Amino acid sequence: MRLFRLGALVGSVVVLVATLVSMVNHRAEQRAEQQALVTSTVLLADQSVQSAVLRALAVVDVVTADTDPATITRSFGAGASACVQSDAGDRCTAGDLTATTAFGDAVSDAVERGEPAIVVDDATDTLLAVARAGDVTTALQLPVVGLIDPIASSVIEANDAVVAIELTTNRGGAAGPDRSGPTTVDGRVVVVDRISLPGDGGAVRVSAAVDDSASLLGGGGTLYLLLLALGSVLAALAGWTFLLDRRSLERQATTDDLTGLPNRREFERITEEELLAAERFNTGACVMLIDLNGFKQINDTLGHQFGDLVLRAAAKRLRDAVRDTDVVARWGGDEFVILLPGIEDASGVRASAERIGGLLGDTPIAEDVVVTAAIGAALFPRHGATLDELVRAADEAMYGAKSTGVVHRLADGHSIDVVSPIGRGYVGPDRRRAHDHDRV
Repeated sequence: MRLFRLGALVGSVVVLVATLVSMVNHRAEQRAEQQALVTSTVLLADQSVQSAVLRALAVVDVVTADTDPATITRSFGAGASACVQSDAGDRCTAGDLTATTAFGDAVSDAVERGEPAIVVDDATDTLLAVARAGDVTTALQLPVVGLIDPIASSVIEANDAVVAIELTTNRGGAAGPDRSGPTTVDGRVVVVDRISLPGDGGAVRVSAAVDDSASLLGGGGTLYLLLLALGSVLAALAGWTFLLDRRSLERQATTDDLTGLPNRREFERITEEELLAAERFNTGACVMLIDLNGFKQINDTLGHQFGDLVLRAAAKRLRDAVRDTDVVARWGGDEFVILLPGIEDASGVRASAERIGGLLGDTPIAEDVVVTAAIGAALFPRHGATLDELVRAADEAMYGAKSTGVVHRLADGHSIDVVSPIGRGYVGPDRRRAHDHDRV
């Protein structure tokens, strides 16, 4: 059993630790893959946005007075619009872009920097690229949805990612992406890049997110569950055997092997606690010593095995004769001891002793052998304040009962019962009575 317990414990620890380490490593790998995926996705979106910005600046820089505005928007999707302003008049694909506040800001920036400018238009949530060459001023408006090209969109969709673009007039940093993340927010792994536009045009905030699917079970969920179940079963078996072993040790330390009653040490422990409680709450208690009459003769004539049978049967009858709150223990040899909390006077002792003596000796205890007992009783605190004092007083009373032939006697020397008709020994198989007052 010890080897089985040790093997089960070591096996369960190995399986559980190995499984948990594998699960943690697998989760870390999944998380690393997700972070790499979302980072590559935001980089792809960044490249698409930056490419759209550069193309917009390049397109407006080469426009002439004869350029058709429709050709300017052709490579930017249906949502883009353009205007060409010259001495010949204003031509636009949609609304007049020159009337917006952002147009004036872009023109000022372009003139100041001597090159095309691109700014964020808060009113329409778009980008506005503007260039001025001589008497020709060109404006190109790009919606947010047009900043991601079709190829990038297909890759993002294949990655099961979500990309969001926000425009802000606050430039917020040097040129190039300013990154934060990857972080996990609301069950998603998120990376955010901030792209500053040239000059004072503002910034584009690009965020990419994928679902956080990393878990301890991961793709090998069934295998991990089986391994965890196996480890748990082994651990449970180890724990069960440890519990059995502990209970066995506790039983050996507190229980008499032959009768199953509490042994002397356990009775002393219980009684000390009960006497403390009785003293605190001013209640009484009674300690009874019980010695089987003629037990030595039973061992000598019928054998020790039969004597053991008598002791086990006597223990059972004693348990049946007392209350659930009373404690019956084997004191040693053929002597038993009983603690009866709450018994405070001779009348209570008489009632309990008569019940115990009657149940013990009224009928044969094993085969046709009848065994009686001598009972000595002592009351707390009348006959003693400690267990030793009570046992000493009960022992003297028990010998007084034996010497006078009564069933039970109280420790103060006053007999509280008449002589029992079967109190002088035992009746054996040949129906002969034997007298024996010796103790084993």
